[in-house]
Amino acid sequence: MTPNDALAELLSLSAQVRDVAILGESGFVLASTGTVERGEQLARIAAELVAAAGDVRPGAELSRIEVSSEGTDVFLVREGGRTAMATTAPDSIAGLVIYDLRTMLGRLDAEPAAPRPRKRKKASDDA
Repeated sequence: MTPNDALAELLSLSAQVRDVAILGESGFVLASTGTVERGEQLARIAAELVAAAGDVRPGAELSRIEVSSEGTDVFLVREGGRTAMATTAPDSIAGLVIYDLRTMLGRLDAEPAAPRPRKRKKASDDA
């Protein structure tokens, strides 16, 4: 599944997510909501959060960060070398947002579902 497809699927399933960016291992924006500038802004924020977490626990493996503030919540999830950075409405259900972001990142490695073959009509069906 492409990053844009995974992002579209997430947005169709999660009413809580406002903005989201999918970042590659180097922090490059693979896909994001809104403008290119917004995606790059989310990538910068993600890099700053990861750096701050590294200052708190040097050498620790980072899997997620949650930040709640007045007006918005921020979630960062790392999975399989990729990062999802999302903003949500305040008081969102953290467990659900984390699950949705992890699922989205996991879907990036999944093969797209093959289209189902259409059933052919028999000549007797038309009669």
